[in-house]
Amino acid sequence: MRQKRIFQKAALVVLFAALSLVYVALAWHTKTILVGDDRIFHMERLEEAYKNISNGHFISMISTYSFGKVGQAINTYYPWGNLLFYVPIRVFLKNPITAYYIYLVLEQFLGLVLAYVFAHRLMKRKDAAIVFSILLRFSVYIMFNDFGRADIGEAWAFVFVPLAFLGLYQLLKGNYYYGSIYLVLGLSAEMYCHILTTIFTIGLLLVVYLLTFKYQTEKKNVLITSLISAALFVLSTAAVTIPIIRQLSVHTVVPTASFFTEKEISFNSLVSLSFGNTLGQGLPNVGLAILVIALVGFIGLKNSNLWETYSYILGVLLLVCSTLLFPWYIFKNTPVAHIQFMWRLLPFATFFLALYGASKICSLYSWRFNGFKLVILNISLVVLALGSIEGFITTQSKNNAIATTTTNFMMPYAYRLNAKGYLNSLSLNQAAAESARYEDYVPYAANTVREKVFNHQVIVNEHKYYLSASSIASGYQQVTYSIDNLENKSSRIVLPFFIYNSKDYVAYVNGKETPLHASKHSLALVYVKNKRSATITVKYQTPVLYFVARLISGTIILLLVFGVIYLKLKRMKKSGQNE
Repeated sequence: MRQKRIFQKAALVVLFAALSLVYVALAWHTKTILVGDDRIFHMERLEEAYKNISNGHFISMISTYSFGKVGQAINTYYPWGNLLFYVPIRVFLKNPITAYYIYLVLEQFLGLVLAYVFAHRLMKRKDAAIVFSILLRFSVYIMFNDFGRADIGEAWAFVFVPLAFLGLYQLLKGNYYYGSIYLVLGLSAEMYCHILTTIFTIGLLLVVYLLTFKYQTEKKNVLITSLISAALFVLSTAAVTIPIIRQLSVHTVVPTASFFTEKEISFNSLVSLSFGNTLGQGLPNVGLAILVIALVGFIGLKNSNLWETYSYILGVLLLVCSTLLFPWYIFKNTPVAHIQFMWRLLPFATFFLALYGASKICSLYSWRFNGFKLVILNISLVVLALGSIEGFITTQSKNNAIATTTTNFMMPYAYRLNAKGYLNSLSLNQAAAESARYEDYVPYAANTVREKVFNHQVIVNEHKYYLSASSIASGYQQVTYSIDNLENKSSRIVLPFFIYNSKDYVAYVNGKETPLHASKHSLALVYVKNKRSATITVKYQTPVLYFVARLISGTIILLLVFGVIYLKLKRMKKSGQNE
């Protein structure tokens, strides 16, 4: 019996690994990274993490190898946990295209596994769990994040959504240890990838908790365990939240809220795109399979249990609320507008509708009596997804050339990137990268001179000029500048390096520490005396508070992981004794 279970689990691992490879095979075969809305932004983040860790350090809170090498605090405000998965792949696979697609394979594999585990625990059926996994992970919106947007933050965060819901399910079933651990680990993993996805998940977990409240037999225990889980979640994510909270004292440019009213989609567009199973840039939708479930799923509500009914209703409501059918315009001047795109609700609509659809499909066709039909269904879902990916690739092959020239590398947004193009387009390898100039998280005082900073303008007294690439050297949390033609007596030098909190930085002139100031535009300012030339290093020093936060978060996460392992081993031992 035990050998049979081991074989079945091994077969599932092989199946999901194969499906993950199939998922990226067509794009990988092009030997390029396709054009995606957020591709350049996340390429810069990936390479910053790779440089940091491959040189023996932890991920930096500021960018000195990427984003123009101007000290922009990208990782202070944007979670970095998913970057840790990329680094070992990039270390061993020097080809960045291969590393990138293996990274996507890993994402899809984890997504399939966690989706299966959640659905299997909920529905107690392996066939339904497999159908759910494929419905979810081969849905158009998942592909839209991976290919159309190339948004690795949201894509990786959604991998862990099923784990968070598994935690709530276990809590409601009275399995408080498992429930708390899964809930905290799921939400924490999301938080280390993308904050907005985590906020949406927490909101929906609360909705499910309230919907099931009157059916809970141990309301007090569920509430107490949930509160304990919330406290553990706060501690386990301190490494991300503490830097953000500390930086609230610094006025920075936040991501634009104008997209909130400019980039929303109509219900008609959603339906039209979904019917075509359309994958493309700026074309969010749920795809044909999920849309069909939404449109005809009401037929099965009469014979549905509680969780099936709620899954369908929540899925449809989220689908509608992701479009202009809901009057989001009235929130344009509120903090809600910083969500930017309300179609970010679509993956959650997909999640609930896929759950409902898998349950209903497998109530009609069981593996035991209709295994062949389920195999055909799953193959059809995969083929449907591959058809969308192939269509996306074909469109790009016609409209988006491969970057080959210096001009292409400077502005690579509309170009597909092979290995050479990938490396040459990085701001690390350019004097002034046009493609990596993001307004987000720039000190507010520096926003008016942002372009000059990205062009590496230096001001010596009243004289302004631009540094060449050879005059700038990146290092871990530091940039070194070679400045010539200084005045003999005293030189006031403003460098193209953002300063957020001056006490976190130190400067060196020709190897000797010197006072560092922040100019009126929040740029590094130093004074040099009696020198005709100087080598100036501006270095960021990670606050001790951040190290403490990382220690606390790391300890909590490790304890939770060990807790799961302990509970699993204990159950296996008990199961073995019973056999």
